[in-house]
Amino acid sequence: MVSIHQGLTRLIYSAARPQVLESLDELNRVQWLSGDEVTALQHRHIQDLLEYAYTYVPYYQELFKDIGFRPSDFAADPTSFSKIPLLTKEIIRQNHDRLITTEEARRSRMTRAHTGGTTGEPLWFWKDSTYRNFNTAYIYQSMEWSGFRMGQPQFWLWGHVPDRTGSWRAPFKDRVGNWIANRFDSDAFVLTQQSMEKLTRQIEVHPDGVLWSYVSAAHRYAQFLQERGHSIKLRGVYVAAEPLFDHQRQFIQEVLGCPVFDNYSSIDTGAIARECEQHSGLHIAARNCYVEVLRDGKPVPDGEDGEFVLTNLTNFGFPVIRYRIEDWGRKSTSSCICGRGEPMLEVVEGRMIDLFKTRDGRTVYGAFADPLMPTLGDVKQFQVIQKSLDLLVFYIVADGPISEDKLLELEQICKGILGENVEVKFEFVDHLPSTPTGKHRFLISEVE
Repeated sequence: MVSIHQGLTRLIYSAARPQVLESLDELNRVQWLSGDEVTALQHRHIQDLLEYAYTYVPYYQELFKDIGFRPSDFAADPTSFSKIPLLTKEIIRQNHDRLITTEEARRSRMTRAHTGGTTGEPLWFWKDSTYRNFNTAYIYQSMEWSGFRMGQPQFWLWGHVPDRTGSWRAPFKDRVGNWIANRFDSDAFVLTQQSMEKLTRQIEVHPDGVLWSYVSAAHRYAQFLQERGHSIKLRGVYVAAEPLFDHQRQFIQEVLGCPVFDNYSSIDTGAIARECEQHSGLHIAARNCYVEVLRDGKPVPDGEDGEFVLTNLTNFGFPVIRYRIEDWGRKSTSSCICGRGEPMLEVVEGRMIDLFKTRDGRTVYGAFADPLMPTLGDVKQFQVIQKSLDLLVFYIVADGPISEDKLLELEQICKGILGENVEVKFEFVDHLPSTPTGKHRFLISEVE
């Protein structure tokens, strides 16, 4: 069956989404460029992005005019890139419509998405077809680093937006797509004994695949396998969305019997950096993302900590140029022994998300609340704290009125997930506490 899927998956992509295979071929060429060649490549794509934004994106047309910047300035002197003011989440919210391309051909193929982000601030943006194709290609390239080939089994212990009952089922078109890709979905937002048993059976029937998961969900699944004495066969485990600590990596690898590959990405920028088969650090996704490390607005030398400022090089439909993603880390001073020329990145503080517990013994990934918050309306920032098995508190910084009906709907969803006896409170506040790097944990469990 694997060989059938391998041929079928590539055939489907060749016919329906050939740009994915073209993007994958390009990524596989880029990874072996030298460091200087990678820099030259990124400068070419930054130049293309600046020229496009100057021509088609109202926000950047006005901004470049105001600061006296033209794309030709970058061509003459790449350091002039630093003249462009940093893009923040608040700027995106205030200028959302003006950040969308006016080129109709590209605009007609865009899809809308949102993220709660590291700091729990809901943010809407758009993805064009080039972004989507490269994003898919990056996933396949990352899996290839474990020996995976397109069409082999992939298991996704990932989050899905629940309905009012607290459950989730993939739409029919997604189930068809999953069959073609030999992909199996399991909901990481609510981890039950039954769902983890089902995932285990799927892996046993379809061995030699890879597992994608949030760090905490993968760790919890490994605990489940150890408790039940299960043994499964995977090529690798790919984790994302949270910091991966050494003790988590070691435990997951010991129980699942395969290497763990760390990934750093975001919905607003796509792939940022990922780990190769040498596990010696994160390779920056150079074709997708240009990474600056700043402190007090100025670049810091490689090896020193600073704030990540990102420029996406594939999403021209909604350009993200010099974007403060609100994560913290450093560029490495060394290269990887694998021979790839993409620079290395070390994330010091990324997303911090807790697992929630239920009175009937289930484990719930706290990020289930993330995609629900934008549905409330004018939410500027939020934090969700599980105070006890019977109390969940939402702290909300509102930027406008929020209807009681929306709050009631969110309350019902939480009860459907955590239990009908759970009390859900909403407290509206003026601000939320931050960590030393200026961020705050937006999902916290105080339950031992």
